[in-house]
Amino acid sequence: MMFGKMKPPRYRFKFPNTVLFISGIPLSGKSTVTPLVATDIEGCATQSMDIFRLLSQEFENRKKLSDRNPFVKFGSCDSYQNIGKGEYTPKNLVIGFNKYAEAVSSLLPLVLPKLEAQGVRDIIFEGVQLTPLIVEPYLRNRNKLIILTTKEERLNLNRTKIFGNDKQLLERYSTDKLFILQNELIKQSKQINNSSFTLVENIDDYHITANIIIDFLEKADVIETLTDNK
Repeated sequence: MMFGKMKPPRYRFKFPNTVLFISGIPLSGKSTVTPLVATDIEGCATQSMDIFRLLSQEFENRKKLSDRNPFVKFGSCDSYQNIGKGEYTPKNLVIGFNKYAEAVSSLLPLVLPKLEAQGVRDIIFEGVQLTPLIVEPYLRNRNKLIILTTKEERLNLNRTKIFGNDKQLLERYSTDKLFILQNELIKQSKQINNSSFTLVENIDDYHITANIIIDFLEKADVIETLTDNK
């Protein structure tokens, strides 16, 4: 998606080594909103959790078959197939989703401490696997979690745009399943410190959503306006 000429950043992080997490259900707009936020903050890098998923699959493939975590080969909306008899129920969907998120996010404790050594001081991680309970241990200092939520109209628009008439994908990512997962993210958010995160409804222009996130970060004392005398 093209957004026209790139604008210079307007902000910088107030403290080095700041980590932001952007979560939300599939098709909520995370991968579109994240770079808009990052380009507005000087020196801010981004990392999709899809890379962690691929790495997790590779690591698991190197283990003995009996020791492998099967959830890395599934996704957020089909991991229930590895629960019990593999039957779909809302409960199994949530259990499978959380196990999938844990499996993919298991590399975070290894990666985060090494970012500064690699010259990455400020970064946004983006992915459905970044559930509030998984991210909570990392929400120290100025680190924050942003959870994107959405409504049925935007969700259906994105489903049609990305999946077209593919019945298999439309069924896998049905609105019913996605809203069950969205409710799970919201439910988990109530169990962590409310100053560590914010819920942002992504139903308007993506730039508006990005600006809402920027406003939150500024009010939370995470970023500050760039000046000529920096």
